Amino acid sequence: MDTFDLKKYLAENRLFQEEFISEVSDNEIQAAAAKALGVSPDELEKEEGKIEEVGLALAVTIAGLIPPALELVGNVTNKAKQMIGLNDQEKKELAELNKKIEFTKELIKKADKATTGEISADERQARRRLKRLKKEKDEKFGTKFGNWAKHAGHSLHHAYVTPIRKMFEYAAKFTKKDSKLRDKDYREKLSNIVYAAAMMGIAGVGVASHISHLHGVGPVLTTLADGVKGGKSVVDIVKGVASLI
Repeated sequence: MDTFDLKKYLAENRLFQEEFISEVSDNEIQAAAAKALGVSPDELEKEEGKIEEVGLALAVTIAGLIPPALELVGNVTNKAKQMIGLNDQEKKELAELNKKIEFTKELIKKADKATTGEISADERQARRRLKRLKKEKDEKFGTKFGNWAKHAGHSLHHAYVTPIRKMFEYAAKFTKKDSKLRDKDYREKLSNIVYAAAMMGIAGVGVASHISHLHGVGPVLTTLADGVKGGKSVVDIVKGVASLI
């Protein structure tokens, strides 16, 4: 009889993985795609090339797919909010800290360029300030983001992105054969961008460093962050970057 190894079980983060297991069936995903395109699930399987996509029309098509895609992962979204959600005051405080950190980094760069010999008093002061600001950010938000990144990052991402990616795959069958949605790599990028926009909406742009490595996200991260800061919806944010990937 095998001996249960509690330490190994906890080390593998299975408790966190199970927390985000997606129970969305393929039938539900197909039904969501059909609903978004205004057809029946049977039509989705039988007929191809029904959606005309010229220029910005692709972004419009994608915008129509996002709401039912987000409905599919509603449970996962709620769990993410419980784990990493920040209230409005926390988001504001985090944004201010990030702003101060970036401003101080710029001061250090300028002081460093102007220095020909020893580090100036201004640069030393700026470096001390940067260290203090980073410590304050870590103390206030590091545990929340750190736990998410360490224990639930992969599981949360998988549970969130998989149904959305599958829905895009079903929807692609109804598009013209030269549609970008037919491209598996494009769908992967698009799904990751939906996830990134949603997570930044939940936790604020401070979470950006934990999602910048995702395929397709890095090159549009600034655009995503600006959209979140501007109060745009996930639909509008994703629609805005659909042609950039």
